[in-house]
This record gives sequence, structure tokens and C-alpha cells, in this order.
Amino acid sequence: MRIEKIHIKGFRNFEDEEIFFQPKTLIIGANDVGKTNLLYALRILFDKSISEHDLDLKDSDYNAYCNTDTVEITATICDVTEECLLSTFGGAVKDGVVLIRYSNSKNGQYSIWMGYDENVLTEYSTRQYIKRLNMQYVDTNRDLFKFLKHERLQILHISKELLKEEQKLADEENTKEIQNKLNEINNQISSLNYVASALENVNIELSELSVDNEDQKIRFIAGESDAGKLLDNLTLSFSTGDNLLSIGGDGRNNQIFLATWIAKQNIQKNIDHVTFYAIEEPEAHLHPHQQRKLSTYIQEKFGEQVFITTHSPHIASKFNPANIVRLYTIKKKTYAACSGCSDFMKVAFQDFGYRLNALSAECFFVNGVFLVEGVSEVLFYTALAKEIGVDLDRTNISILSVEGVGFKPYIAVCNALNISWVMRTDNDVFAKPNKKPTKNYYAGISRVMGILTQFKDEDNELIKYWNEHDNENEWEYKKKPPKEAIDLNTYIREEITQYGIYLSMFDLETDLAKSSIKNILKEYYGKKRENSLIKAMQTHKAKNMMDFLSEKRSELGVLREDDISKPLIALRSSVEERIHPKHD
Repeated sequence: MRIEKIHIKGFRNFEDEEIFFQPKTLIIGANDVGKTNLLYALRILFDKSISEHDLDLKDSDYNAYCNTDTVEITATICDVTEECLLSTFGGAVKDGVVLIRYSNSKNGQYSIWMGYDENVLTEYSTRQYIKRLNMQYVDTNRDLFKFLKHERLQILHISKELLKEEQKLADEENTKEIQNKLNEINNQISSLNYVASALENVNIELSELSVDNEDQKIRFIAGESDAGKLLDNLTLSFSTGDNLLSIGGDGRNNQIFLATWIAKQNIQKNIDHVTFYAIEEPEAHLHPHQQRKLSTYIQEKFGEQVFITTHSPHIASKFNPANIVRLYTIKKKTYAACSGCSDFMKVAFQDFGYRLNALSAECFFVNGVFLVEGVSEVLFYTALAKEIGVDLDRTNISILSVEGVGFKPYIAVCNALNISWVMRTDNDVFAKPNKKPTKNYYAGISRVMGILTQFKDEDNELIKYWNEHDNENEWEYKKKPPKEAIDLNTYIREEITQYGIYLSMFDLETDLAKSSIKNILKEYYGKKRENSLIKAMQTHKAKNMMDFLSEKRSELGVLREDDISKPLIALRSSVEERIHPKHD
């Protein structure tokens, strides 16, 4: 069986959202976007630990932004073939499909509905099905030591229950032997001279205090003298060779907990019930390599359906994009990009290829992405943002290098994930060698119009204009561009900004040399002529940019009103409007 999708209406920050899942589903998004709320909706339907009291929702559980007084959570389950589930659902399942719905209203009582179709749901008095179908949940705020103790006892208890009769008899004999050895050890302890001396003095004083218990003596024992209690209170420890080591920090403890927990799930499988799992932020306290290993481990070790939430790009980078649910908010309401797990997401990532690493996976968690060509642009715009009052971390914006001019895969991913984006690219003059005779052209104009054509409808007015005038974007080789090409360049540069696409006059260095910071640059580089300044800036440009910013970053504020700052300001406005919409 598999939970195919969930439909949430009016619950917390979900107004009316249908979200699809895969057998291994990764749920991502910024803080407070609703990842835990999504899992809690599943828990309402399937988690045994959710009490009857918790099923009667609080007023705060109802979506305040759509003024609703009802909540409805519907899970669609497919591929139901297990006998225990077929017998449990009975006539509510058909062709392996069953819908389970929780509904509630303010000042009302919750109800459970089941059926194989929206139109044939029958009301039930309780979640009786959770005896056979339930959810195991691991909280993000887990107390590792408490969980380790609990899971340690659980796995020992389950393993004992699963033993064959001859194994139980063998363990009973071994337990008796352990008890005899404990008795022997405690007798040996009592015979130690310093122990006996200490005990004699204590017992003398005790006899002076108590007349009723004169026959009782104090003894030192080795922690626990009863073998049964000793075995019930075993602790976990590392060993290397014959040496024992204490359990380490939270990172290692988290690994031990997950390994113990997963091992417990594996050994308690039976045909009487079906369980699926939800783990919040399994990467806690782990370094990047271990996070990636953990991501692979969870996907490979769980045969059952599992839901994972994460803030880790390292976890995300190891997941199939088609198995990722990205949550985002618009006007305080939560949505799932591409309706959750989708082949559309997979298609969007097809051209991403090698670029899908931890750095680029960062964009999974942002509200906005500023795409630039290279490292020097990342350095410059990161510094510029601070000096003109654009707080990248507060607005959850990332500046990402596409390492050249390959913007399209990044834009496709941003669109699939419903992430606001802007881009800035050079407008260098190149030759068209395939033209006879050879022609020059503005490469940037062709590049941005190619991007617009791919991601916008053919009826777009700017695309139509370009198709009618693209021949004006070429001229005689090694000659200056004619007026027609210059006018087309100017027009495209202005019009393309409405789509979040920004085109430099030539490149970043040239734009800076012509901007309001030009005098500061000339003084820093010791160049009076513009061409000499540009050439100096373009030599080892990433290093030169870093050196300049280390000394002159505070001077960047003069660019606040310059065209060069417009991409940052536009992206901030777009993100803030989505997060904090202006009221009419």
C-alpha cells in the first residue's frame, strides 16, 4: 500500500491544497512554511499517539487567513493488497484504492469517513483502522538520551518475543549463569580489605542508630545484583577491540538512535499490520558527509513508505527530484510546488545534471534566487546587497552563480519549485562565424530572448517584436554597431526587466566603470582612462573584486539608485510581497 496524496482544507496554514507523495518523499521549505503541519495532518489520520483529545482541534488549528470554521483532511491510499488492510477496510476499498477523511468544525465533533470514492464515503465512529494501518513518527525535538533508552528497551523486548522456544530456554540457562557470577563478584567485592573496613565502620554506626534491624548489614555491590534487572537496564556503548568507549556527542547519538529505531522497525514487521514512517530533520548534529550518507541510508533501508522533512541541502541533493515536495507560502497560505511529487519536477531537473550538488540544492530552501554568471558577480552583489539595505538572510534570498551563461536549467528548476528569481547576464559582442560574410551581434540580447522564448507563451508581445527585428542584431564584422542594433539593444534591455531579466550594457566591469562608483574605482586601481580601468578589473577579476571589496565595500552605497542595483531591489520586492502582501 502507498499513500498517494493528501488533500488538506482549512487546517493551520493550508487553505485548500492537494499534495502528491512517493514511496520515499522528502518535504522541504523554509522555516515556518508548514512542513510539520503537513506531517501533523497525516498524524491526525494515522498516528496512534494522537489522542482523542488532540483530535478535537483547537481554534488555532483552523486557517485564520481564509476565515474558515471547518477542517477536512483526506488521504488517498492506493495499491492496497495486504490481507490485513483488505479485511479492515472491507467494502470501503475497491481496486486497491481507499480514501480516509477526517473532518471537524469549531464547537463540533470530529468524524472519520472511508470509501473508495469521494461520492461513496461512509462515516465511522473512530479511527479503528489504525490497529492495522498506522504511522510511526520521530519528532524534530527528540531527546536523544530519552529516545535511546526507549528504543533500546523496545528492540530488546521485541527481539525476546520473537525468539524460538529453544532459544528462550538457552537464554534462561545463561541468565542463571549470569546471576551466579554476579553473586560471586559481589562476594569478592565484600572481601576487599578497604571495602570490608569501610563497611565495618558503617555497620557499627548503623547498629547504634537502629535496634529493630540489628541483624541487617550494609554491603557494597556491583551496581545491580539481580540478573533480570541488570539485563533490563543494559546501556549502549561503543567498543574498539576489547576496550569500551563512552557514547559520544549528539551527532553520533543521533546516528545510534536512527540505526536502533530502523532496526526495531525491521524486526517487528509482521502480516498483522502495515506501518509507514515520518522523520523530522534526521540530519541533526551531523556533518555534510554523514548527512549525504544518511539520506542514501534511509532511502535504501526503508521498504515501507517514509516521509522526511529537512533543512539540509546535502540531504536534498541525494533525493530524486520527482520525490521532493517543496512547500512555500504566498499571502500567509502554504502551497506545494507542482502539487508535490511530480514527474514535472523530474523533467525540470533533467538538464541540471552535474549542477545538482549541495550548493545548488540550497535553492530548494530559498524564497528568491538571483542568478549571475560567475564568482565575481556573486562577490559583488553579496557586498552590494548589504550596503544598499537588502538583507539577503532576512528575506531568504540566495545569489547563485550558473558558472557561465547556462541560465535555462536553473530557471526551469526555480519555476518548478515556484521560487522567485531574477538574472543578470553580460551583453558582450561576439562574431557569428557561421555567417558568410562573418557578422557581429549582441550575444546577450540573443541569450535573454532565447530564455524568454523558452519560458513564455509565443503570443508574448516582446517575443513577437524580437521575431520581427532579430535581423537588426547583427552587423558587419569588426565594425561598430549601427543605430538599428543600438536601438534594438536599448529597447530589449528596458523591456526584458519586467520578466526579472537584466542585461548589462556590456559586462559587470564595464557597467561599474560607467556607474556612479567610477571615480572610486579609478582611484583604487590608479587608472584615469575608462578603457584602462576596465582592462585592469577584468584581469583576475574574481581576485581583484575580492581585494576591492575588502577595502572599499562601504563605498558601494553610492550605487543605490544605479541600474546595477535594480535586480536586487526587484527581487527583494517580489519576495516581500509574497511573504508580507500589501493590503488594499
